[in-house]
Amino acid sequence: MTGKPDQAAPGPIWGCVLIGGKSSRMGRPKHLLQRGDRTWIERTVTLLRLCVDRVIIAGAGSLPPSLVGVPRVDDVFGLEGPLTGVLAAFRRYPDVSWLVAACDLPDLEEDALRWLLASRAPGVLAILPDLAGDGRVEPLLAYYDRQCRPLLETIASTGQRRMQWLRQMAGVITPQPPIALRPSWRNVNTPQELGQLAP
Repeated sequence: MTGKPDQAAPGPIWGCVLIGGKSSRMGRPKHLLQRGDRTWIERTVTLLRLCVDRVIIAGAGSLPPSLVGVPRVDDVFGLEGPLTGVLAAFRRYPDVSWLVAACDLPDLEEDALRWLLASRAPGVLAILPDLAGDGRVEPLLAYYDRQCRPLLETIASTGQRRMQWLRQMAGVITPQPPIALRPSWRNVNTPQELGQLAP
């Protein structure tokens, strides 16, 4: 065979739920907020499991009993923001590509996850949706190919914490999701925003 090894063996796609935020504006852990009979993190894990081979959780915090057996990784020490969890997943499982979802996306739907997966293509290292088409990308519901790790390590090594930096890198695409899917990217940070959610 003459192809590159990474082309011949693409590796698995797993899901990673990020729970490492401080939830300072909400005043309590967002991943444990309840909607119906499930916590937000239980719902997110369930949706990811419909689309990928395996799901892990990145970050510290208590979990509902139903998720105690889910593999976890600790955030990377010395970093801040979502990079700490995403990079932790890459370092623990270097041969895995990742469908990443934050824990505070209460309107997340399976179709949005499948849209991200369908947007993959040869040479694409990451898919960071640009909802408004204004250059601001969404790294917290996104796809990261296993070959994206060097870009993340570069961000970490230069002291950057904003993953928006990725949008200018070769191999990173920033498509706009269909309008019907865009509510999946809405995050909730405050009690006021929480109160505006449909039951």
